[in-house]
Amino acid sequence: MKKYSHAWLAFMAMKRLEVIATTEDETVVKGVSDDVRQHAKTLWKWFRNYRDFVIEGAWYPDEVFKDMSTSHIVKYEPNGNYTEFRNMPATHSISAMMKKTSPLYKKPYSIVKGNCADRCESIAHSIVDNFKMLQKEERGCPITTTNNHIAMRFFILSHYVADCHMPFHCDNRPFSDEKGMHGIIEKKWEDQIKKSYKIDVDNNRFFYDPDGYPLPLKVSTLLEEVEKEIQSRPYVHGWGSNNTSTWDYMSGVSQYSYLFSRFLVPESFSTNQNFAEFTEQTEWGKNFDTYNKMIFSDAIDSIARIWLHVWIKYRTWLKE
Repeated sequence: MKKYSHAWLAFMAMKRLEVIATTEDETVVKGVSDDVRQHAKTLWKWFRNYRDFVIEGAWYPDEVFKDMSTSHIVKYEPNGNYTEFRNMPATHSISAMMKKTSPLYKKPYSIVKGNCADRCESIAHSIVDNFKMLQKEERGCPITTTNNHIAMRFFILSHYVADCHMPFHCDNRPFSDEKGMHGIIEKKWEDQIKKSYKIDVDNNRFFYDPDGYPLPLKVSTLLEEVEKEIQSRPYVHGWGSNNTSTWDYMSGVSQYSYLFSRFLVPESFSTNQNFAEFTEQTEWGKNFDTYNKMIFSDAIDSIARIWLHVWIKYRTWLKE
């Protein structure tokens, strides 16, 4: 994904936290404890002080770290020694669909390269560790971190989580050329963000609406639908049965992104074909925004879930 797409997804994850904390729609928070909702509220309010860092933080992995060939991906292909597919929360739309429709579900696969789940786990731990240092060290201590730095790490984490939801990041077929279908699709996403919201390019931030979210211009139908999904999708705080960590969860995300890519784009589609042919010959192309909505909505929910687990882990330590 590209710069403003990553930043927008992070902002929508903040909005998702607000919904979890404040909604009166019982279908959204059925089974979510008051304690979790209170944590969501404190995290949402904490983020309001650091929103100017979203674009910079969410783009840091591409602009500075440049670990795209390893930590932004987990590349799979059919046949191999692996057979496990992790359980995901019932609201994760891609996994729910793939369990029903993918001919590769429960079939053996290989993991060719990539460590996105490891990267997400390590950043999640580092955020908690930095919060602990901030609490333990005296103000002005040269080794301590700052809230600004920690906010940046939250937004950096959101980048890796979002990338794992892009199907081509988990499919070993060579779609990843910037001029190929991968780059074309992500540019179309980016163009919608740039046309839909007012961006303060000079200061590397969005302009904000009265609630502190990106100021809308003429929002595309796709992005409107995603925002509606944020408001109405039931929230499940758990990782999915038998999963206990960010690593477990993101490993599952990557598995179903691989299945999704193979479902959306057939083997017969050449990696050097153009977008018009993509539209005519692939499931994704024929129902472009339907599947884009699933990708964006699942990514936003995952970012919010992981952020909230990290925050609760820190605040539990603080209380103890």
